[in-house]
Amino acid sequence: MEIKKILVPTDFSEQADSALAAAVAIAKKEGAEITLLHVIDVPEAEYAQGGSNIDVFGSAGGGEEEIGVVPQMVQIMKYVREKMQGYKDQYADAKITEKVVFDRVHRHVYKFIEQNQTDLVVMGSVGASGLDEVVVGSNTQRVVRHAQAPVFVVKGNVETLNIKNIVLASDFSDDAAKGIDLLKKFQSVFGATLHLVSVITPNSFEPTPTTKMRMENFAKKHGLSNYTVNSFNFYTEEEGIMSFASDVQADLVGLGTHGRTGFSRFLMGSIAENVMNHSAVSVLTFKLK
Repeated sequence: MEIKKILVPTDFSEQADSALAAAVAIAKKEGAEITLLHVIDVPEAEYAQGGSNIDVFGSAGGGEEEIGVVPQMVQIMKYVREKMQGYKDQYADAKITEKVVFDRVHRHVYKFIEQNQTDLVVMGSVGASGLDEVVVGSNTQRVVRHAQAPVFVVKGNVETLNIKNIVLASDFSDDAAKGIDLLKKFQSVFGATLHLVSVITPNSFEPTPTTKMRMENFAKKHGLSNYTVNSFNFYTEEEGIMSFASDVQADLVGLGTHGRTGFSRFLMGSIAENVMNHSAVSVLTFKLK
């Protein structure tokens, strides 16, 4: 698998800055191009009236005169332009194209992925918990849930991306193979060790030799190298994944997601989203379907 097109949505926060730094590190190693996307959030009422997806820089049609920008908006756009230029100056040796639109963040990310080749989305996150996680959510959560491209969720302050231990948490079924090429790419780019782990809970007991044999067969089938196989017992899958990641000093956790939405997500939960929210380690998610 090649990583040639990277999308980095930014809100100019510290977390988004870390995501951009991580994306640049990958882009330099892979010769990839980065699209740096800033979405000026449009309320649903304005979106319904057709006020979305207006490119501030005019590349998609529509400029300041056409949209009747008020003075406050002129100041906002001036700030956005300055920030974008600052990033391009900071990473002058990277291929960065800026894109600024009026829309809803998650919606435009889906749209961008549908309309443009996107090998990887890189986003920052501080996580969520409690009522905010259930009621409010975050743009990162929504993108992880819906986007039809792998999402690299960067945790913490990243100045230099150094990935030496990668965890792939899975049941190692045929579905799990859909993300293995991407993880092999990360492993190759950073010279990392890949730790395969199957978390065994009280409700999913399986003899350890059976679990490890399945992982070894998976590794052989997909030509893995520099890897370990691990059967890890814990109370829940989410806690087990995070505990194991801590034990091996992981820099990245790879997880597949089914992208469940609506009531089924609340009934069944989402292991990938829960780990993404609460892990101190960066997470790479990919669709299983």
